[in-house]
Amino acid sequence: MLLNGKSEDLSKYSKVKYAAQLFVDKAKEVWEYSDLQIRCIYLISDLAKKGNGVFSIAHSTFKNMFEQRFDMKISPSTVRRFFGLMEKLGLLSINEAKRKNNSQSANIYIVEQQSNDQKDEHPQEHPPEPLNTSFQEVNDKQKPLINTVNTVKQDVDQDKIIFDAYLEFKDSGIDKSLFNRVLSQVQKNKGIRNFGAYLRGTLNKVTGYKDASNGTEFFDESRIKVDTSKIPFYYDWIDG
Repeated sequence: MLLNGKSEDLSKYSKVKYAAQLFVDKAKEVWEYSDLQIRCIYLISDLAKKGNGVFSIAHSTFKNMFEQRFDMKISPSTVRRFFGLMEKLGLLSINEAKRKNNSQSANIYIVEQQSNDQKDEHPQEHPPEPLNTSFQEVNDKQKPLINTVNTVKQDVDQDKIIFDAYLEFKDSGIDKSLFNRVLSQVQKNKGIRNFGAYLRGTLNKVTGYKDASNGTEFFDESRIKVDTSKIPFYYDWIDG
């Protein structure tokens, strides 16, 4: 358990010569994010500056800072899952911390890796083109708030299904490029009720093609239709 303190105290835990833009660049190399998630990355990149890649913050504080900065709603569970994603991708480590009086404190987050390319270390606050163009910002005054919140929940839940599936199948020979090609085809099917089951079933089928071809990548968009009635039940994150 690490000892919490001011930014200059936390910098002793640093593992990199931190540059905010290099962290953003590395994050973009390993995953493709929703509009909400990429904004989380920009906020994290700024929080890590004073401590040379190390910072400490409570989930509730991060939530408040995010909503004030971007004028978008984010739930505490989304914040928790996002930091978990950052750790799974090897970008951050999450470390329990205590205060000098030994009481429990907010976690300490340490940047574990960043791009080696030397670029401007000041990231753009907003990406020029949102990665998820269907994402609805909550300050859209033309639509009821309840509809907007439901849309955000569905987007975030689907994001969780996608990155969980990627982490599950990347060890089976499904690299990022092939995964994105499969995902693109799956998302074109608007009649899917159980997105998680359909995506995993399709990835299992593609994995079978690769095994049958002795490891040679084989992907034929016309052959990835999956009969979801034959797939073991997965919780329906979208309609559940």
